[in-house]
Amino acid sequence: MMRFASLALLSMALFLSTSPGTSIEGTKAEDGFTPIFDGKALAGWDGDPRLWSVKEGVIRGETTKEAPATRNTFLIWRGGTLSDFELRLSFRISSGNSGVQIRSKDRGDWRVTGYQVEVVPGREQMGLFYEEGGRGRLAEAGQKVAINEKREKTVVGSVGDLKTIQSAYREKDWNDLVVIARGSHMTQTINGVLFSELTDEDKQNEALSGVLALQLHAGPPMLVEYKDIRIKALADEIALFNGTDLTGWKIVDTEDFESHGKVYVQDGTIRLEQGGPFTGIAWTGEFPKNNYEVNLEAMRVDGYDFFCGMTFPVADSWATLIVGGWGGMVVGISNVDDMNASENQTTRGMSFELKRWYPIRLRVTTPKIEVWIEGKKVIDLAREGRRFNVWPEQQPIRPFGVATWMTTGALRNLTLRKLDKEP
Repeated sequence: MMRFASLALLSMALFLSTSPGTSIEGTKAEDGFTPIFDGKALAGWDGDPRLWSVKEGVIRGETTKEAPATRNTFLIWRGGTLSDFELRLSFRISSGNSGVQIRSKDRGDWRVTGYQVEVVPGREQMGLFYEEGGRGRLAEAGQKVAINEKREKTVVGSVGDLKTIQSAYREKDWNDLVVIARGSHMTQTINGVLFSELTDEDKQNEALSGVLALQLHAGPPMLVEYKDIRIKALADEIALFNGTDLTGWKIVDTEDFESHGKVYVQDGTIRLEQGGPFTGIAWTGEFPKNNYEVNLEAMRVDGYDFFCGMTFPVADSWATLIVGGWGGMVVGISNVDDMNASENQTTRGMSFELKRWYPIRLRVTTPKIEVWIEGKKVIDLAREGRRFNVWPEQQPIRPFGVATWMTTGALRNLTLRKLDKEP
């Protein structure tokens, strides 16, 4: 397997030529996301002007002795309602109690009820899914909770070790929050760590759409800040992983995958333990050949080589996106014009930390193949006049699948979006 050999000199050269996280575009823009706060004013938002303002590019919610909140009050986004979505924002809270309302009901006079993602200064209370004005605490940090049609709430599993999860929260500092809602299923992630997961099938109380709002809690003086608020609709995305089992996937066990590592689902993730050399899974359902986009998050749990080798269709052929190969740092596509990911024009060098989630997005359209890692474009390859193919070792994983090489990896949040037209 010299093609996959650990080439330290190559990795070092790539590291020196392309610093970690280098982007072709050199921008923090996230494709598919719409910013809903411009950093200048509260245009598109509605709340008590005594309590909400914009200072130094952030939304500030503040109560004082002179300007108290006599009841919970909210800053409501008036740009529409949310159904299936991904919300990303950053927050900082130094005192009091706040929250992010999702799929909620506007009761008038800046009052809102419904699902809330808790925002508080102390890490012990973070990760809470709460229903404002309703059922109260729904799911807490570390929990995977299901509520059935009879309103029976059950902790059906764990999303990880509670102390490890809570340690990811930065008290009284800026934190990055991601909330994903798809159907009755919701998750919240803070600083890249999944905090809790809720499936709500209580037909009398569940909400599949509603408003977005930010909370100021009644009580003593408090201050909370929000910035970088952006959303993406998920109505046209297809979930490739249900978070519970390997439905729709098969464990590849032929040819170079015969000595694969263990594959299993744990805490809402697919685990691919180190194989000799490969461990991989292949999608068993239909998959488009062109004009599509795949999103996933991947983690190198242990090992030194690629933790995401994504084989994908390119019209009537295939290619493989390598993330973290050749000693751990190579990103590129194999094969382009019969050249592998370490030697063609897609080759990039990036450093990847152990046990850190990396969002990866692949888009295949008629004109080009594009790849983003952590929201930064790292590959932008025109297809015209180029040949694409995969190594024989990767053929068992076609038409679409993910493999690791001499490495333990993890995957989550795998989705497919079919593109009706060129973006």
